[in-house]
Amino acid sequence: MFLCRFLYNDLNPKYGLIDDCKIFILNSSFNIELDYIYYKDFITDEVNISDVQFIPPCLPSKIVGIALNYPGVGEIKSGLDEPLAFIKGLNTLVLDDFVLDLPPHIMAWGECELAAVIKHKVKNISSDKVHESILGFMPANDITCNNSYKRDHHLARSKSADGFCPVGKYIDLDYQYHNKKIQGYHNNILLREGNTDDMIFSIEKIIKWLSTWMTLNPGDIILSGAPPRVRDKQFLKSGDLYSVKVEGFDDLNTEVS
Repeated sequence: MFLCRFLYNDLNPKYGLIDDCKIFILNSSFNIELDYIYYKDFITDEVNISDVQFIPPCLPSKIVGIALNYPGVGEIKSGLDEPLAFIKGLNTLVLDDFVLDLPPHIMAWGECELAAVIKHKVKNISSDKVHESILGFMPANDITCNNSYKRDHHLARSKSADGFCPVGKYIDLDYQYHNKKIQGYHNNILLREGNTDDMIFSIEKIIKWLSTWMTLNPGDIILSGAPPRVRDKQFLKSGDLYSVKVEGFDDLNTEVS
């Protein structure tokens, strides 16, 4: 089952369930904290996909990224016992096929990742309850730029320029994320490749750990990290296309203007 948000006939965002070429519209009382087996009870109408304007499929209070979560990425110290987390601003959240207006002095690159979306408010969650806190998954591009003059120690500019977090058009509510291939292509050239089973910290462990010091809210996005490069880093420039390929999802494409 695929959950999306969209605009249709007016400026009021709506949630919907995608079924082939149609979207079943959910009424205004719907919220993502419901058990999704009841989602169909909220259907009020249907519309053709071609008649809607998609918008990001969730409303996060924050976007949390995890760095160095695959072997071969960066300098990972042996015996690391907790993830390395950072925050991306909400201004970064855009859809796939977004055209990135990148200032020429910013040296940026794409990072292919699988994102988890939080379903329930989470704080100090136990291991056996983590799975229930995950709404679903979607592909994401954690666009990043160089740490200018080595002064961006909180990663504000490196991670949070406008449009630096493209995501897919829908959340897959049934997605099983284990043993899935993740690839990143720059102008159709493979730059990154890995498998979700290679994650140093599983998504369940990440969420449990985050919840010990941070309240996670419905709709929050957790970026699980990018796999290692198979070629040298390539910076984005005008006319370039970066594609995220996560097994089981449509490609997520970001073009640079």
